[in-house]
Amino acid sequence: MCAVLQSSFHSFRPDFARVISRKFEGGQFLVIGADPQKLERQFAEMGREAVVVGSASDLPTRLRQGDSAHFEIAVWFYPLEYSDDDRLVEELSRRADDIVLMPAAGADASKRRPQLVECFRRFGLLPDYKWDPNELDAAAIRLRREPNETPDALIPAVETALARLNRYLGAMQRIHEIRGSELEAAHRHIAALEEKLLKLKEYRRELKSLKEQRQMLRKSPERRIGQVLLAPYRLPEKLVKTIRKKLQPRPAKFTRSVAPTAYQEWFERHRASASDLERMRHEARAFAFQPLISVITPVFDTPVQRLEEALESVLAQAYENWELLLIDDGSSATDLLEALPALAARDQRIILGKVGKHAGISAASNQALALARGEWVVVLDHDDVLEPDALFQIAKLLQTHRDAEMIYSDEDKLAEDGYEAPLFKPDWSPDFFLSYNYVGHLTAMRREIVEKVGGFRSEFDSAQDYDLFLRMVEQTKRIHHIPRVLYHWRRSADSSAISVRQKPGQLEASRLAIEDHLKRRGEPAHVTVDWRTHAFCVRRELLEARKISIVIPSHHDSESLERCIESLTTKTNYPNYEIVVVRGDSQSPDAHAYFSRVSHRLLRVSGASNVSTLKNFTVKQTVSPWVLFFDGDVEIIESDWLTIMAEHIQRPEVGAVGARLLNPNDTIEHAGIVLGINGIAQPAFRDFPGEHPGANRQLQITRNCSAVSGACMLTRREVFQAVGGLDEGLTESLADIDLCLKIRRAGYLIVYTPFAKLYCHEPHHDKIDPPGETIMRERWSDDLQRDPYYNPNLSREDANFSLGKEDYRLD
Repeated sequence: MCAVLQSSFHSFRPDFARVISRKFEGGQFLVIGADPQKLERQFAEMGREAVVVGSASDLPTRLRQGDSAHFEIAVWFYPLEYSDDDRLVEELSRRADDIVLMPAAGADASKRRPQLVECFRRFGLLPDYKWDPNELDAAAIRLRREPNETPDALIPAVETALARLNRYLGAMQRIHEIRGSELEAAHRHIAALEEKLLKLKEYRRELKSLKEQRQMLRKSPERRIGQVLLAPYRLPEKLVKTIRKKLQPRPAKFTRSVAPTAYQEWFERHRASASDLERMRHEARAFAFQPLISVITPVFDTPVQRLEEALESVLAQAYENWELLLIDDGSSATDLLEALPALAARDQRIILGKVGKHAGISAASNQALALARGEWVVVLDHDDVLEPDALFQIAKLLQTHRDAEMIYSDEDKLAEDGYEAPLFKPDWSPDFFLSYNYVGHLTAMRREIVEKVGGFRSEFDSAQDYDLFLRMVEQTKRIHHIPRVLYHWRRSADSSAISVRQKPGQLEASRLAIEDHLKRRGEPAHVTVDWRTHAFCVRRELLEARKISIVIPSHHDSESLERCIESLTTKTNYPNYEIVVVRGDSQSPDAHAYFSRVSHRLLRVSGASNVSTLKNFTVKQTVSPWVLFFDGDVEIIESDWLTIMAEHIQRPEVGAVGARLLNPNDTIEHAGIVLGINGIAQPAFRDFPGEHPGANRQLQITRNCSAVSGACMLTRREVFQAVGGLDEGLTESLADIDLCLKIRRAGYLIVYTPFAKLYCHEPHHDKIDPPGETIMRERWSDDLQRDPYYNPNLSREDANFSLGKEDYRLD
């Protein structure tokens, strides 16, 4: 059996039972000092038996005098002070041969732990320094009954514990540095806002001065004399205006106040017409699979007109097998409460429910889930609008992807002057998704999965959808994207559709949801906010700084190469790397002189046909588990660049990582590569200002892409070798793209991180290579036709993520 003890109602971690059960398998647990109700429920969910007592004084009542129950393991959350340590130590020593001591809130481990260790030593229980407590608490210690333990055996165990402690301290130092960087970024952001505020105050002063001058002019004698003199001439003008106003027809109720924007004109061309919708209705009625789709709409003090618009958008759906669940979350607006029954009576597919008192959007959404009958669920905010073909497009996709479990579409914003700010999304991009909730609206979810992960959680209100999606993607990879705007997110005064600042708690709730997701996945990480974009930066803990071979093909002049190596050695804080310079036959006198004094490893390849040959050869001559291909004209900007890239390449699902490369004038040279643009491929956002957010912030966030530049590409040796390395029959840029596509075909992700930032002084652009392009088109025709990380509605002439000129239609 197994016993666990805690100090008086210690605030334990929400997954304590899961963690302790994993460390000690089998047996019954005894817990002292925790909330019995909460912790017993945790153990019950794990399928483990547990006896939980609130404090040490409760122990005699739960374990009767003379009770001989013995436990395999005891865990005690010791308090700040306890007057009867000896008695409890003796009791625990009698009950268990294996004990874990953990400090309760407020307990000073540096004082209490040595005292308790000495107490237990008298009963033959000694510290097990080999045991790693960090997952539970770095200050925890395990005591075991080791009768044959000798000082010689303790020494290596103590050294192991000290090494583990040093690693822990190193990780804490790194987190401190990350948080320091985050604070510095926040300070820079605040300084920029203060500068804007000062300018705004200056403008207000100037405006006030102009108003005062205007008032003085209005009261001046000169103006009054002018008005008298001009009066006879103004009478005909006023008469003409009056007649014109009477004769001119009144504008229609919904006439646009301004000319349509380029996006609005584009959208009108692409949205379903009346004839399209009629065709869709007939097509949907013939679908072999017609799932019921439950539309969930929590309602709270919604303006009645906006709720009516949302409801009308559901009634107008071309796909007719739906139900709408309107759940009132304790509204107090009288007009809304009077309107709800009438709105629900408009169609028998509308179901009206209520929570009672106001409980929040998650509680209302869960109430809707409990009433829902549909196999699929979508969420419609109470003032937003669906396109008439929204549910049809979902049902249509399910005809060919019956096993899908999550489906999302593109979206835009609904403002006073019409539709704006479209979000044209990529196909599933897990790294983009951890930067912010780009999936958003409209998202259809298989109800079985939603219920399996526990529905919505109130502690994440304002980011409840994001939290739910994060838990869902842990359960399924069957995620599909419909590249069509099917949802209009209304920009209202209290909606984050205007700005995330409208809901100050949303950023923190989202950040906590990401951290919770990473914990469940067993990925130690720190999540920071990029205050310029209000997106997130995930800094994973580097579990091991494995050796990296930095491979530099020497085809630049010696001055550039010297600058490159100098910046590598002086501005890189990654602790474990080697620099390997590889060159071909051609070599200038200056280069020969430089190579003669370089202290790093130098390789020469005779008869090398191109850079790919040099790189392949170098990989074979090195043994490091990770390999970085690096151009000799690149210069480091910030010292943590390689650590940031290594954080990603350590992930088993990632095959290659690329950085943000800037030209000397601080414009973008490389920020990931988009396929099929103006030929084979084109760098994303090339020539944009280096700190520009890019479309939907994609220039400044970590995201997945189809390829990254070989000027700075980190990969793993086993991945590189498994896909056959670089194709030496292709030019340098094409070979880099080909390598990334082979890595993707093998099932790995390609990651672009903007947080590894470097200068590229003399970027090398290949000449047009018709034979190579022919090979690429034959080898990768489907990928070049449709880059999954670049929305098909976007430009095919330039990888700037602007609206495309060609019309894209779903098949």
